[in-house]
Amino acid sequence: MKPKRLLQKLFYLTLYLLSSLAIASVQPPIDLSTETSTDRNYYTLNDVNDSFSIDQFLYHTGSTFDWQQHSGDVTQGVLTHPVWMRFQITNSDTKQQQYLLEYTDPGPYRIDMYMVTHRDEIESQYHYHREKPIAEKPYPNPGAVFPITLHPGEERTVYARIEHKMGGLFSQFSIWRPHHFIKHETIETALYGGVYTSFFIFSFIALVIFFATRDRVFLLYSGLTFTSAISLMNLDNHWGIFFQPSGVSINNAVIWTGAYLFMALAFAREYLKLSTLLPWASKLTLTAMWIGPLIISLGLLGYTEIAGMLMMSSMGVILLVPFIALYLWLAKKQNVRLFTLAWFIYGTAICIQFALRQVGLVPHLPITIYSGAIGAMIEMCLLTASMGYRVLDLKRERDHALKSHVHQLEQFSAELENQVIKKTKELEQAKEQAEYEARTDPLTKLSNRRAFNEQAPKLIKSTLRNKATLCAIAIDIDHFKKVNDTHGHDIGDKVLIEVANALSNMTRDNDILARIGGEEFIVLATTNDQYGAVDLGERIRLAIEQLNIDIDQATPLKTTISIGLYTINQPEKVATILRKADAALYQSKMNGRNQVTAWEMNQKVG
Repeated sequence: MKPKRLLQKLFYLTLYLLSSLAIASVQPPIDLSTETSTDRNYYTLNDVNDSFSIDQFLYHTGSTFDWQQHSGDVTQGVLTHPVWMRFQITNSDTKQQQYLLEYTDPGPYRIDMYMVTHRDEIESQYHYHREKPIAEKPYPNPGAVFPITLHPGEERTVYARIEHKMGGLFSQFSIWRPHHFIKHETIETALYGGVYTSFFIFSFIALVIFFATRDRVFLLYSGLTFTSAISLMNLDNHWGIFFQPSGVSINNAVIWTGAYLFMALAFAREYLKLSTLLPWASKLTLTAMWIGPLIISLGLLGYTEIAGMLMMSSMGVILLVPFIALYLWLAKKQNVRLFTLAWFIYGTAICIQFALRQVGLVPHLPITIYSGAIGAMIEMCLLTASMGYRVLDLKRERDHALKSHVHQLEQFSAELENQVIKKTKELEQAKEQAEYEARTDPLTKLSNRRAFNEQAPKLIKSTLRNKATLCAIAIDIDHFKKVNDTHGHDIGDKVLIEVANALSNMTRDNDILARIGGEEFIVLATTNDQYGAVDLGERIRLAIEQLNIDIDQATPLKTTISIGLYTINQPEKVATILRKADAALYQSKMNGRNQVTAWEMNQKVG
């Protein structure tokens, strides 16, 4: 082959290879129907002086811009200036034209998005601002979501200006079909709602326990869970959708994060008893606590970027706490295992979401985006369990103090025992004794009117249910006032006691015997019929008549009783039964006393 022809073939071969490489380096547009994100191929441009506009990119053809091509690497680092993003999209689905582009990080402050045709004309534009009402955002969602309409086969170039006020900046949009996004958002909102609700429940329970125990740890824990929930709601931009759809200032997130940092360190310092166990750590955490009010002050003054940087740097302080707890656990033998584990998990999760992910040390993935909320939930569950153990510790301390107090009292009184259990038994016995005395006549030890009124309905009901007969026997000691006037009240009391003892001997265990007045008694007893009731009344009357009461005189004192009977064959109120028995008793007194009278149908009841 001639050299000239050989060179010609080599030239064409080289030209072919170069053209092939050039074609291979040009990647096709992102297909909305098949891709799930824009991170396959995109360009970014740092707007260091915040001076670029969409018009410059489209109409200043002679200008050169330092666009950087990327694939997959979406973390741009912590930046104080906006970043422009550019990518091309197409649609190969003949049935689907509507799509949503969602900025995958919940923290952007502002995003301006432009859809540009192949003629460099702006077809549509959307402007997202974090602080605007939800109704004024491109899509009714607290996050940055942009509706895209793209017909099959069309290609568009998307420009997006992304601005953050605090934390890192990312360059990734997720691609959604609208119905899939709605389903995703519904599930996510429900999960976040469950997390926030759990936090508020933890906070409320801790507050209740604080008022019950007056242990300041529970008050600080209540503040910790509350500020943690509010802080996460503002950082993840959920406060607006739950409570303030009219728009939320980004400074809310700064202020509540500062409050959370203060409460977290205050709780850790109190829970770990650092002022007693580790004075140097107590001073360190006390100093670090004031980073929280500093962040709050910066947020109130509007220095959001500075506050954001300080928030990220404060994550190191949060991570210091579990190492202090670990030292107390291993070196000081303190029971803080759950606390240590909880803070390691949460500190790591927070650092992943708000520090390592922001600077690109960990990938920008759903698990890292939501790691703060996941870690917070795990931490609160573990801390709640830890606080439960603290309640048990407080109970043990209280029991120990009570036992010590009882032991001291034993030195002054032999009646006190050295165990809390016996003290509890004594209290129970005292309660039983009080209930007994409330239902017992103190002189005769018989049941009183209150006990009779409680017991009588049960006996009446059970007797009538068994088709048996019940009789009420009203008893009054004859001329009892004369006994008191003649011999004195001491002898009168002795007469009452002797009569009560005699009546007790005349009644059965299942009968009810009670003293219902000064010298008045009542017996409720089962019997065969009215004749049996009269016979029982006569035996009772005769027993009292034959009673000899010793009063330290030569002749024993004699006494008699009058009795009124009423036979019960159907359910009646206790008050009605007593009135009828009293009416019969009154008749016995009117007829001369020391006799038994049965109530009759035509007898008047008072």
